Amino acid sequence: MTGRSMALLAGAVIALVLAGCQETTTVARVRVDAPGVPVSVQSISGAPDSVTTRFAGLLGEAAAERKMEIVAGDKPARFRVRGYLTAQPTADGQTALAFVWDVYDESKKRAQRVQGESLGRRTSGGDPWAGIDQTIVAQAASDSMDAIAGFLVTTPAQEPPAAAEKPKAKPRAAAARQG
Repeated sequence: MTGRSMALLAGAVIALVLAGCQETTTVARVRVDAPGVPVSVQSISGAPDSVTTRFAGLLGEAAAERKMEIVAGDKPARFRVRGYLTAQPTADGQTALAFVWDVYDESKKRAQRVQGESLGRRTSGGDPWAGIDQTIVAQAASDSMDAIAGFLVTTPAQEPPAAAEKPKAKPRAAAARQG
């Protein structure tokens, strides 16, 4: 194996190992809308720049279709997401574009991990990214937003802590009778 192949394989193994350590949701294929929940995409790593750029654009389109509110990284957001993409050959010779998203809440605690994959075409070369075309990238972006939106709509908004109840003041007439 080449150094690049080893690095890709190692990245995939690490992603799978980490996925086993945390709460994981596999991507649902049903489209889910999540209107009005501000989300910031913090990072997308693991893919070549050209794939990351295409994926980011398609991810934004998928979010807009689901009425999700995507905000800039420095703006207030209810959730922040970080993603990782990897391409790897499958046993039958196809190429899989796998994704893992960690969804963090306002306190920077991981609230959910979602993951999935889309199958690309067969490749004969050593670069699995060569089997990833625009259709596969679009499918992965759509599946990613379905999974993230599904989590968002099932997670209730956090209410601020209730103020400690103050004892009710006794009416003056009642206080005078007790005295």
